[in-house]
Amino acid sequence: MENGQPYRLQRWNFWLALRQPIGWNAPNADALADFDRRFTRIIQKHVAVLGSWSLLCMLGSTTALCFSTGMGYYFFLMSFTWGIINAALSIGIFYHALYKKLYPCDLLERLEILRHVREILFLNIGMDSAYSIAGAWLREHSFKASVQYPELWAGFGWAIIIQGIYLMVQDSGIAYLHHRNFKIVKPHLQELSLNQ
Repeated sequence: MENGQPYRLQRWNFWLALRQPIGWNAPNADALADFDRRFTRIIQKHVAVLGSWSLLCMLGSTTALCFSTGMGYYFFLMSFTWGIINAALSIGIFYHALYKKLYPCDLLERLEILRHVREILFLNIGMDSAYSIAGAWLREHSFKASVQYPELWAGFGWAIIIQGIYLMVQDSGIAYLHHRNFKIVKPHLQELSLNQ
């Protein structure tokens, strides 16, 4: 916390969040404030990286669609669609996690928030794996002799495979950062729970 207020950047900067260090070795003596600060920065990085990926997908695909045909056209069409989905997710994470009151003072509520975030990330990792499998199925389906529009199936399949793999890597990385943050603060949380 800073000045008695929950720690969050009021003038949140999309690009600053990408460069800002998480602060694993913060010198602050208040372990819970450090935990909150790192938690906020991890979520900011999550939003910034996912938002950057969505912008890349939308802008890159918009340009590529003007010059693509066949399988490439369908690949970039699906990539553009995923860019919109990822942008909506970025906005949702931002407002749910950073705009709302995320950091109540109660220790148990802090732990409940972290548990909720970790559960969502693990669910996302499972869904990301399913996306990749579905994309692989679409790609394989394009090779059937009787299939209509094989280029559509193959283009959509490759786009979904790439999205699934990217999102799985990102969600796994963010889950690791949250786990590392919790490991740092866990001894302090146990001390506080014993003193309450």
